Amino acid sequence: MSTFEKRKATFCSVAICWLFYLYSYIARVEPSVLSNQLIKEFNLTSSVFGFVISLSYLPYVMMQIPCGIITDKIGTKTMIAISSIICALGTFMFGSAESLFQLEAGRFFIGLSSAPAFLCCGKVAADFFDKKKYAMLMGVAMGMGCLGGIAGSAPTAYFVSKFGWRVTTYFISFVGIMLAILAVVCMEKKKISSQVKIQLFSGLKIISKNPKIWILGLYGAMTYLPLTALAELWIIPFMEQRYEIQTETAAISSIIIFIGFALGGIISAWVAEKINSYKKTIISFTFGVLASFLFAIYSDSINFYTSLGILFICGICAGANTLAFAMVYHLTPSEFGGTSSGFMNALIMSSGLIFQPLLGKLLDFFRNELVDANGGAVYNLAMYRSALLFVGIGMLLAVIATFFLSDVKPKEES
Repeated sequence: MSTFEKRKATFCSVAICWLFYLYSYIARVEPSVLSNQLIKEFNLTSSVFGFVISLSYLPYVMMQIPCGIITDKIGTKTMIAISSIICALGTFMFGSAESLFQLEAGRFFIGLSSAPAFLCCGKVAADFFDKKKYAMLMGVAMGMGCLGGIAGSAPTAYFVSKFGWRVTTYFISFVGIMLAILAVVCMEKKKISSQVKIQLFSGLKIISKNPKIWILGLYGAMTYLPLTALAELWIIPFMEQRYEIQTETAAISSIIIFIGFALGGIISAWVAEKINSYKKTIISFTFGVLASFLFAIYSDSINFYTSLGILFICGICAGANTLAFAMVYHLTPSEFGGTSSGFMNALIMSSGLIFQPLLGKLLDFFRNELVDANGGAVYNLAMYRSALLFVGIGMLLAVIATFFLSDVKPKEES
């Protein structure tokens, strides 16, 4: 293989991993614009709907570390191809569902297949690129995930309004099959070492016994709530109620948070380097998350466009969440870098597993069995604000946790 062909194959490998991360995010986020349709069509309460949507997080969180091990064994090419097919099948199952069980099964398989997406981006970056480019490549990967979140909100809402939610979901499923074919045809296959990593459980033991990593995990999980609790699910119906607008317009709020988060990862890294402190950066950005969230959700003096600006700031401040990975890398022996990354990602993503169904249950609690003339559940602005108060409490916990972190100096990292 010539140098040009090798570089082309390498670029295709990393690009397809990025595309799969984007695609998997679209599949996970799509229901954020389907809340009204699904609740009415399947006669769901908010608590049941929140549980159904959160089912994608259960296998996603549980499979973080196992997927890292499996990917090391079979390689990213095989993992991406298999995961794309499973994600496509899960999405098709969700789109063709005629029962609650089929909805749940579809979400479960979407979450299962999405678990290795971000890890494969890291694996390809480590296998085929210089170490100095790793942070940049992972930054692009995170941006692709946020782009997937954007595509899964307003653009998806537009297609749903034109073609219906089932046809739109079928198309998303078809894209997954195309990605699997691309992976098989275009991705470079790296020779897999037969050496068994017998130190795996030693690494897990070291990581799980470090209280600083658990504190980082708490911080990361709570500052990820603007994505999991708001952008991915509840901000759209909240904005519909608050400003009496259509879903397509309300979905802009989800896009704004995702864009802010993508930029926040870059901005916070730049700030941390300038002031030479991850801890000080994290503390200041976490205060920003809490303050902007409270203002955006509870202030009655702002219009729709002002609230979008404040949610954008909330997303930027939440983007400092990515610094948790840099800090945990510093706290962990280098030979356990993959394990620590999976461990941290599992802790962070657990916020969606917990808060998406929790907020649904809280909405039903505050609804107090209120129904409309047709017997359908009714949710008003006060109910949403009461439920979202628990998100604010979570962010307050993140603020407290940041003061217990040990500082890491970016300019002193080896």
